[in-house]
Amino acid sequence: MIPQIKRPSMSKRPHIAILENEMAEFFSSKHLKVFVDGTLGAGGHAKRILEEHPEIETFFGFDQDPEALAIAKQTLSPWGNKVKFIHSNFVDFDSVLKKHGVKSVNGFFLTWGFRQCS
Repeated sequence: MIPQIKRPSMSKRPHIAILENEMAEFFSSKHLKVFVDGTLGAGGHAKRILEEHPEIETFFGFDQDPEALAIAKQTLSPWGNKVKFIHSNFVDFDSVLKKHGVKSVNGFFLTWGFRQCS
């Protein structure tokens, strides 16, 4: 039997969005209507994009971690129904977007790596 390791809660650790300024700069000259964040996490990158792009009509945030989604829902609450929280891996984005009637996106963001919980 593999012992279960108790992970610290995400809500008890500060979240630092990496490369946030670089990401914001990349999208600064773009007009964004539909945006997909394939690795939403606590919502740091999403918050920045939504603050700087009020023209976004629909923002899809994917994450497999229900705790991360709960934090992101709090972080992104000012944007209300504009944000769709998807409890899934980003590999499912095609079927999720089709389900929502989305035919194209104007922005897509992923962070690569893994979340360290120690």
